[in-house]
Amino acid sequence: MARTTKSDVANPKPPEGGAPARLQVQDGVAWLTIDLPGKKVNTLSTRFMDWFDGVIGQLESSEHSALILRSGKPGTFVAGADIEELKALQEVSEVEAMLRRGHSILNRLAGLPFPVVAAIDGACLGGGLELALGADWRVATDSDRTRLGLPEVQLGLIPGLGGTQRLPRLIGVPAALDMILTGKQLRARKALKLGVIDELCHPANLGEAALRLVARGKRQKTKVVARQGLAARVGDLLAHSPLGDKVVYEKARETVRKKTGGHYPAPLAAIEVVREGTAMPLEQALEREAQTFVELVVSDVAKNLMGIFFMKNAVDGRAAALAKEGRAVERAAVLGAGLMGAGISQGLVHKGYSVVMKDRDFESLARGVSYVGDRFGELKKRRRYNSVQVKEAMARLHPTIEYSPLEHVDFVIEAVFEEISVKHQVLEETESVAPEEVIFATNTSTIPIADIATGSRRPENVVGMHFFSPVHKMPLLEIIRHPAVSSETLATTVAVGKAMGKTVIVVEDGPGFYVNRVLGPYIQEALWCLTEGARIEEVDAALEGWGWPVGALTLLDEVGLDVGYHAAEVMKKHFGDRLDMPSALQNLIDDGRKGRKGGKGFYLYEKGERQGADPAIYDLLGWSEAPMPAAEIAERCWLQMLNEVARTMEDQIITNPEDVDIGILFGVGFPPFRGGILRHADRLGLDHVVARLRHWEKAKGGRFEPARMLQEMAKSNATFHG
Repeated sequence: MARTTKSDVANPKPPEGGAPARLQVQDGVAWLTIDLPGKKVNTLSTRFMDWFDGVIGQLESSEHSALILRSGKPGTFVAGADIEELKALQEVSEVEAMLRRGHSILNRLAGLPFPVVAAIDGACLGGGLELALGADWRVATDSDRTRLGLPEVQLGLIPGLGGTQRLPRLIGVPAALDMILTGKQLRARKALKLGVIDELCHPANLGEAALRLVARGKRQKTKVVARQGLAARVGDLLAHSPLGDKVVYEKARETVRKKTGGHYPAPLAAIEVVREGTAMPLEQALEREAQTFVELVVSDVAKNLMGIFFMKNAVDGRAAALAKEGRAVERAAVLGAGLMGAGISQGLVHKGYSVVMKDRDFESLARGVSYVGDRFGELKKRRRYNSVQVKEAMARLHPTIEYSPLEHVDFVIEAVFEEISVKHQVLEETESVAPEEVIFATNTSTIPIADIATGSRRPENVVGMHFFSPVHKMPLLEIIRHPAVSSETLATTVAVGKAMGKTVIVVEDGPGFYVNRVLGPYIQEALWCLTEGARIEEVDAALEGWGWPVGALTLLDEVGLDVGYHAAEVMKKHFGDRLDMPSALQNLIDDGRKGRKGGKGFYLYEKGERQGADPAIYDLLGWSEAPMPAAEIAERCWLQMLNEVARTMEDQIITNPEDVDIGILFGVGFPPFRGGILRHADRLGLDHVVARLRHWEKAKGGRFEPARMLQEMAKSNATFHG
């Protein structure tokens, strides 16, 4: 066929704002380049689908030899559906119409009379992967940015453009369920192994690789691709057998129930859609998928999870804007090689920083280096790193017991013992060696940053940088601004946190700052429930049943009873009896209970593994059993947290409701399906919240007195999120 130039192609009329894609033809092959104007990433919006519908109509009547779909956005193929547009749809009928049209367009794409290839470089997620599944062949680059997945369950939804039906038909039910139920994002090599893609290539060779797939000729569709192993094929056969419901689907249901506690309907709904749909003709199965999607999209859980998505984007956007004002950091130092210091060091090294890790003796330093090595070993097992990359990463770590290597660092993070005299000492020793402009970030959990900064010759360079443990798993970073800190120091610290991949919130200075201050009353109330007669397991089960990832007593064991007790003493010093732990806790400290790290806390541990609640606790507490309803335990604990959240807002420690909710969601694991602690309070109504606090104040005392902000907002029928 003669070479066809761009000018020979009649593109559909572009919508207002410009065409969301470009269609060109070369040597008979149509190249559709998706590139939404004014957007950082491509998403499947109504605007794009309107235009794409016209393109499909044109292609259906053409004599092209193939179609290749690709992206004009670096690092992104299509990142998913336009969530903002989806959230804005008010009527169920609007959602139904959108889905049916989407299914129709993708069915027509799949039915084109010539090979269709999706050429993927970067994020290919949600609707983006469903678009690619409508093609006959898929090639992806081996770039670290390339990810393929169906993350809809993370928004309380299921794939709605054919993902629950086309993916199982392509790679088999077990592998497809694993992707759909977890929302995991596959690297290209894993996607190739599963059969999600057909070829892997270097980013520079994407176009050439796409043409190779075109050259294979006729489209080939098989239920389970040949490269899958015997176990995968057997699993798929079982899923379609009379034993399938018990062997495959019931196992999936059990896993979901265990993981979600039944609070998230989307994964269970996805299992049924896959189970029923794979036994139907595709067109009928897609209708089944659409019906379930519509039911989920109007649910409170989906609305809450989509709300979190937008809140996180807003928080990340503010942090990114602030980070632009920071200065470059190339070399960092971490003072302290304990679990926190080593975790911070590994996080910095992982992101390419050269890191000096200092401790006072070789034994402590060796443990820290071993911890860093273990984390990179885990990344190697997950194939995120190879042996060479692990060696290169470890070469960026420079352990020392001397201060002299700090002569050449730009940024220091202190993670030493939670005692102000110790922190003043290391601050003084650092400033005697490090460059004058060095930033000193202190990773304290409770001590006001202004108090630490009094030990500095340059308090404008001192800032709070509160990480959460374990550092490599916890997404939140709380950066604390004290009155004397410079704007450049704050911005640079935010930039370092963003570079480490953290979700950053900036809060004002004060004892416990934000997250730890509001966590204290939550744990305190769980301890009061225990001392009043609830069993250890009952307290934790009640909180986990409400949606917390772990119970408060388990959490205290993880943190360390000694650490928690020390923090409580600091908080009591500043806030008085309102934040006072039950006095019987002292008996546990005197008994040497430090939680998991010491082998005993509320639970007993053997080689780090929990064995069960320790009955000896009850004698130490002078305890008499008095069974307590789970609903009472859960309500008392979350209300105490909310009450303290309101007080931190009164004190101007934190004021933006989005920051407030993201801090609790990402810092301590507030149940995401509830949308955030302020959103949950809004939904219940603040008049109801205040009434319940008054109820418990009458029953349990002044620690439940409603915060002034809550009382005032309840009187005016106000809400936090508007």
